Amino acid sequence: MPRFSPLHTATAATFVLSLPLLAQTQRPAPAASTRKASEQSASFVQADDPNNHAPLPDAAVVKQRVLDNLKKTEAEQERYICRIAREEDSTDKNGRVKKGEIKDYDMFYVNGREIDELISKNGKILDAGQQTKEADRVKKEIEKDSDEKHLAKEQADDEKQLDLVLHALRYTNGHRQIVNGRSTLIYDLSGDPSFHPKNVQETFVHNMTGIIQIDETTGELVDLNAHLDHDVKIGGGLLANIHKGFWIHIHQVRRSDGVWIPDLAEGKGDARAALFLHPYFQFKQTTSSCHLTNVTTQTGEGTVAGQAGSNVKIN
Repeated sequence: MPRFSPLHTATAATFVLSLPLLAQTQRPAPAASTRKASEQSASFVQADDPNNHAPLPDAAVVKQRVLDNLKKTEAEQERYICRIAREEDSTDKNGRVKKGEIKDYDMFYVNGREIDELISKNGKILDAGQQTKEADRVKKEIEKDSDEKHLAKEQADDEKQLDLVLHALRYTNGHRQIVNGRSTLIYDLSGDPSFHPKNVQETFVHNMTGIIQIDETTGELVDLNAHLDHDVKIGGGLLANIHKGFWIHIHQVRRSDGVWIPDLAEGKGDARAALFLHPYFQFKQTTSSCHLTNVTTQTGEGTVAGQAGSNVKIN
């Protein structure tokens, strides 16, 4: 399952690259509008706000601020270890689950890169042998994300994804709402007509539509709800075919120290790339708890904090 870091989840590019995740899974577009579903999930409340009548900030400036914050947030999240649950289902074309799996992970960050350590499958804690194997895998991930050359490449890839989202999508029909007591900017997302996609990834992102919510004070992503309202065929369907109804939803919450943490990522859909078939699928990732901590990594032994042989120390 691909990583669900704020940067990758909000980067529409992750959507299709994550078909392996974020970019990550869907449900056929709800009968109600995406705006309605998004507003319900965010617990919208009408309230008086002295800023409600102020001019909206320029949409292009808001968009750039959101993308800049996504990069900054990953570094801030290194202070946290979170327990997450991922539900992944393979479904038939009618949405009936054929095979399902639930996995629990401890999620933490090293040099701004998300690392997930598997704790249990379908409610069953890993046995000693599985824990050793997982510890070895996590150790390799930490070493890889501590390598300067690898890190530079990953950061360069992130910059490309951010640049794609910045130019492929536009923010329109902006307005303010009070969400959980905070002034929130809400925009429709759609393909920018001035952007001309040149490859599969760009074409996919350019065809997404939906709603994005942004915390006005901090410029942080609050909620992203995007979908395809038509089939997308690339190369006449020979290169890729992504079906109508492909859907993804991401939500973040603000913690007491000001750090924003994803608490929900979900989606559903089906797609085909070249000769590789992707079955109908759906996923849901939730964050059940996070612990503020001072984390330092060691590459010599063990695995995540809180377990025997830990290579992540919590002070």
